[in-house]
Amino acid sequence: MNQAVRTRKVKNTGVFFQYKTYSKTPDALSARHCHDEYEILYITAGNGRCVIEGAEYPIHPNTIIFAPPFCYHSIELLPDATYERYVLQFSESDLTQKSETYLKALCDNLDGVGCYYGSDAISPAIISLFERFEYGEALADEEKKEFSRLLASELVLLLSATSRQSIPRDEGELGARVIKYLNENIHRDISLDKLAKKFFVSKYYLCRAFKKHNGTSVHGYINQKRVMYAKRLIESGESASVAAYRVGFGDYSAFYRAYTKLIGRSPTAKEDKE
Repeated sequence: MNQAVRTRKVKNTGVFFQYKTYSKTPDALSARHCHDEYEILYITAGNGRCVIEGAEYPIHPNTIIFAPPFCYHSIELLPDATYERYVLQFSESDLTQKSETYLKALCDNLDGVGCYYGSDAISPAIISLFERFEYGEALADEEKKEFSRLLASELVLLLSATSRQSIPRDEGELGARVIKYLNENIHRDISLDKLAKKFFVSKYYLCRAFKKHNGTSVHGYINQKRVMYAKRLIESGESASVAAYRVGFGDYSAFYRAYTKLIGRSPTAKEDKE
């Protein structure tokens, strides 16, 4: 049962901030998902593991996970654990111009997976930033927008200068090798038959290995990744039909169904309004 939730998405900006405590029942931000924004997760209570693109890291109180865009990730708690965390989601445009340099430094050599900050690496200055987000609640919209932008930029700067550990992949494991191949070829024509032939295994064995490693089906993984890439293209001005083709959907109706299911609106919603 949810015990405490404080959520804020600042008007006219993509910055999303949430503090939440819950027991047993996970929410959409903890379930397996993929999105086109950066995510910083600060865990203050709870034990379990975070899985990013099949790579995993233990979750303990006072740890931070950083996940770049288009990463498939989830939180898995130990039974009966009480989980308390802050979540911050943002895009490059939500930061100050100078901070984009620090964001690039933060992402260098991550290979699309993510990084981990243990409790010994988290300074009081970083902790206070998460707490200060709540101070902006009383501000007017424009002030709130700028306040969140500055705090997110400061957090990126501090994390880029803080000792961190890259989340490792087991490159020899079949599920990990399939994920790497899919990320490198997500825009191409991909089928289970082609994947099984590529990795010299049966389709059944490949599907089992993939789901065990990443917690989802091959089809579900591909669809989420493609939809998120298409969403970014559409938001940049591309038409829905062209975006669907560019990300690897050979059938527009299949793209339309997947997009609507995952995003909660049609891919032509903006076009329809115009």
